[in-house]
Amino acid sequence: MFNFKSKKIILASYFCVLSTLLFPALTQAELGGSGSKAANQAEEQRAAIAKRKERKEKEAEAKKAAETQQAQPTETQQPQETEPEQPADQ
Repeated sequence: MFNFKSKKIILASYFCVLSTLLFPALTQAELGGSGSKAANQAEEQRAAIAKRKERKEKEAEAKKAAETQQAQPTETQQPQETEPEQPADQ
């Protein structure tokens, strides 16, 4: 097909072809594999929204727990008995 007279030309052309074929793969590897900035940003936004939702749910549960704890009357607590225990020997 081509008749090259020098090994230097063959080596240079081989390097150019190889780098051209590998360039897209290298750029995608640097971007995290997806190759799309928009996809990465969308994923980050979804993760942030999920974190906020989870935090709000935890705050709501803590608020409910605090309200139920305040709503319980203190009368349900049993008074401590001051009677000393008698040993079994007597």
